[in-house]
Amino acid sequence: MEGGMTSGQTIDVSALIEDRPVTAFQWRTLLVSLAVLFMDGYDTQAIGYVSPALVQAWHLDRAALAPVFALGLVGMMLGGLFFGPLADRFGRKRFIVICTALFGVFSLLTAATETPGQLMVLRLLTGLGLGGAMPNAVALVVEYFPKRRRASAVTMVFVGFTIGAAIGGFAVAGLLRSYGWPVVFVIGGIIPLILVPLVLVVLPESLAFLILRGRPQAEILRPLLQLAPDLKIAGEPHFIVREETGRGVPVKHLFTQGRAMPTLLLWVLFFLALMITYMLASWTPIAFNSAGVPVGLAVSATGMWQTGSIIGTLCVGQLMDRFEPFRVLAIGFVVSACAVLLMTQVDGAMSATLILGIMLFCGICTGIGGLQGVNALAGWYYPAFIRTTGLGWAIGMGRLGSISGTLLGGLILTLQWQPRTIFLAVTIAQALGVGVVLAIRFFEQRRIRAIAATA
Repeated sequence: MEGGMTSGQTIDVSALIEDRPVTAFQWRTLLVSLAVLFMDGYDTQAIGYVSPALVQAWHLDRAALAPVFALGLVGMMLGGLFFGPLADRFGRKRFIVICTALFGVFSLLTAATETPGQLMVLRLLTGLGLGGAMPNAVALVVEYFPKRRRASAVTMVFVGFTIGAAIGGFAVAGLLRSYGWPVVFVIGGIIPLILVPLVLVVLPESLAFLILRGRPQAEILRPLLQLAPDLKIAGEPHFIVREETGRGVPVKHLFTQGRAMPTLLLWVLFFLALMITYMLASWTPIAFNSAGVPVGLAVSATGMWQTGSIIGTLCVGQLMDRFEPFRVLAIGFVVSACAVLLMTQVDGAMSATLILGIMLFCGICTGIGGLQGVNALAGWYYPAFIRTTGLGWAIGMGRLGSISGTLLGGLILTLQWQPRTIFLAVTIAQALGVGVVLAIRFFEQRRIRAIAATA
């Protein structure tokens, strides 16, 4: 539907997005969402990067930070569970603004904490915003990109999260020496608050949401004419999107139309993927430091792992758009497990160059087989009217995995096992992930056959 008058005043927005090349407007939407996830990644990872400095400054046992990590993740879980369904009812953009402001304010306040108790409370509150921003930003991007580019678009947005976490690793190593740990949270608070007006001005509301919710024509035309400025409108057009719809509480639709088993398995997959991600992100600096690697190098090595994840994330999105997503992700988990086994060999006797090289390679592998591919799978799987709910609840339930992984890392250290045991636990979780991906594939294929049989 390129230019011209709209026939019969029916405008098929789904076809319009599918049939046109991706425009500057869509890329701008992706980049602003990426900027939000950049700071989401920075603020999420900040506590892991400052943990060795906190242990020294507050004279804590290393395992004492496990509850701090865990409460932050509880907040992120609650944020996803709470803000996801709200956004499916009231709009993506509104809650991207609210959640970005939330994690910006509470990160800024974290810089003034003086006790572990205060830190736990503020990480919980910061987590609410962090957990709510992610599914909304991802859902918005999914709904503005054609299906042939969705996996790539989702993984590109998540590159923002990974870049934020990676830059944190490199920046923190220098900032800790010069200014101390509070400056890390000052930066993590100010920049999100600067982003809030940018989101308000630049980011559009989801067209699929506006149409499915029957919003006024003027609200729909505003982003539509930015998406397709050559579109000619006459009279009172009727807008349609080719998406499933449903009434009532969004959460219940995660379990209708044969989606119950895939939904539950996606929750298990997110549990494993987030457990893997946060065990590595939270405990790698301390595990490497315990193996004789200096604190600065241990933090930089974790940042290099995040940098490798950026490359892996971009690769998995392209692969999932070209080949069957389930098979790509299953193979990715196998490759990732082999790479993490290599991390058990890192110790203080190695050169900095070798350690950083190993971590770059491992980051690429875990980026291909890990959380970002799982997010792309969930964004592709759910229809628009429950997309943020599906993503929010999957990520939210998955936070139980990140909490478990964080506490498991602390338990390993409390039991005085070798810190490298953390990497062995990650490898076991990755092996389980392969089986879960294949199980989701089986039940989804069965669901599709059942729908086709009744059509």
